Formats: sequence, structure tokens, C-alpha cells
Amino acid sequence: MDGHVIRVEKGTSLAQDAYVRLRKNKMAMASLFVLAFFILVAVLAPSIAPYTYDGQDLELGATAPSARHWLGTDTLGRDQLTRIMYGSRVSLMVGFVATAVALLIGVLWGATAGFFGGRVDAIMMCIVDALFALPFTIFIILLTVIFGSSMLLLFLAIGAVEWLTMARIVRGQVLTIKQQEFIEAAVTLGLSPWQIITRHLIPNVLGPIIVYTTLTIPGVILLESFLSFLGLGIQPPESSWGSLISSGVEVMEEFPWLLIFPGLALSITLFALNFLGDGLRDALDPRASKD
Repeated sequence: MDGHVIRVEKGTSLAQDAYVRLRKNKMAMASLFVLAFFILVAVLAPSIAPYTYDGQDLELGATAPSARHWLGTDTLGRDQLTRIMYGSRVSLMVGFVATAVALLIGVLWGATAGFFGGRVDAIMMCIVDALFALPFTIFIILLTVIFGSSMLLLFLAIGAVEWLTMARIVRGQVLTIKQQEFIEAAVTLGLSPWQIITRHLIPNVLGPIIVYTTLTIPGVILLESFLSFLGLGIQPPESSWGSLISSGVEVMEEFPWLLIFPGLALSITLFALNFLGDGLRDALDPRASKD
């Protein structure tokens, strides 16, 4: 022993490197805080809302923003701030739950098709191509007309039509990595296809999955808002941002605040999700680590 101490630098994982790059993206971090704020408001709405959700004051009617009602009231005298808070619960819940449904179906479908390849891949992706040709907005509208408008149906219907692009993305990534040595080693060790897909393939394509998930949520929220705008989404007395916007459009010339404030809440959330998705894409890009 010569008394010299060899210092070994502690390495960093890919996730840690990605987090460092994400923190440098000010727009993405600001978007993350905005989303956290809206989620917190949605969760705490029953406790922090200034008025009850269904409280009406028909004598008061629609009034402009004031010290008593910060965002004004609607035509039934209901506090608009309270309704936007409760509307965030529905819109965000639809966005996240329906996206989770799409994520589950799309990731498993795409990973299975990419891993098995050949005829299995051809058949599974032909099904995806055929489903892409269907007018899914009309399909969802038909479902809501036939089975009625319910929260569960809305989750399942939107999630069941948003998985197709996710399946294609995951399949492409799996086709790229399934020939690598660690997958061949897993096959040699006798692991089942299910174990290889869930333990080795899917964890190695999480980057594109996470990025596309953040870009799917805005699309789902917009689709729910569109359905609510048509009167086929959430039914009164419940409300979402889409239904509030629909109600505001009808009286926008007389009471513009009924359209402006829910529209702002929806727009800010969608922008934040898109900026966060762009930031995650840049942070998780392996080429960024070479800069």
C-alpha cells in the first residue's frame, strides 16, 4: 500500500441524466408546475371551492367578475370559479384515465406484434390499419347515443380509440431493439415471451411511451371537450371544461366571461401538456447525452 487513495467517480443513470436535462428546460418545468397546480385544484376542489357546486341564485343570475364572485356567475347564478374547479376534476380525470386505457392496450399490442413478427405482426398491424380507417369521432358519438352518456363509457370509448398510434410507436421501437444481445440472452435462458415483453422490451421503450403519453392527454381532453360541446359528454348537473365552454358559447355576446375563463383553463392545460411533452422528448433523447 502506497497510501494513495483512488477515487472512483459515481456514475449517473439515464433517468438522472434526463432529469438534469429536463430541469434546464425552463418552459417544461414551468409547464410541470402549472399541471401540478391544476391537479391540486382538482383534488382539493370540494374543500377549497368558495361555493357549493350546485348552489343557484336565480335572482342574481349572470353577473360579471366581482370581489364576491371572482370569475362571475352563470345564468343560473352559480359561481363560475367553483364550476371551473369541479370541471377540472372531470376533464383531467377523463384525460388521464382514458389515456391510461389507451396506454395499456397500445403498449401490449405493439410490443406483442413487434416481438413475434412475421404473420402475427402482419395480422395485428392489419387490424390497426383497418381501425385507423374508421371515423372514430362518429363511432364514439354513436356509442354515447346508443348506450347513454356515462363517465365509465366515456373513459372506455375514448381510451379504446386512442391506442392505435401508441401501438405503432411501441412496435417500431421493439423491432429496433429485439435483435440486441440482451434479448437474445433472455430467449436463450428460456424466458417466456410474456416475461421478455414485460421485463425487457417494454422497460427499454419507456422513453417514447412517456413522451407520447404527455401528447395523448391533450388530445383526449380535447375530444372530451368536443363531445361535451355537442352535448354528448358529461351531462348536467356535472360539468367539464368542454361543457362550460359549450354553455358559454350560447351567451358569449352578453356574458363573455362564461366562455373566456373555462376556455383559458383548457388552453393553459393543453399548452402545458404539449410543452412538457416536448421537454421530455428532448430530455429522453439519447443523442442529447452526447452534447
